[in-house]
Amino acid sequence: MKRVLAFMVMFALVATAGLVDPGLALTMAPALLLLALLTGGVRPGEALITRLRDRARTKAPRATSHPRPRLALVVRPAGRQLASALAMRPPPSGPAVTH
Repeated sequence: MKRVLAFMVMFALVATAGLVDPGLALTMAPALLLLALLTGGVRPGEALITRLRDRARTKAPRATSHPRPRLALVVRPAGRQLASALAMRPPPSGPAVTH
């Protein structure tokens, strides 16, 4: 009897929220659905977790491949080197600028 009453109250809350603000009802719907499933005794992820755990226990060791080659060290310009590399021409001098 309590579950039926809880489902009716949840439906009334979602319906009221849908009338007031449809965005709020859409936001709350997944949480209320999960609450309804948990209240009903359904554990949606339990079987999946058990299967994954059992599969991880019986997994055969993987064959290792060759180690990855080390990449060559590349030095990138920084600070003044970067600024001079990016500079196309210097800014105009003060007297050359006319307003």
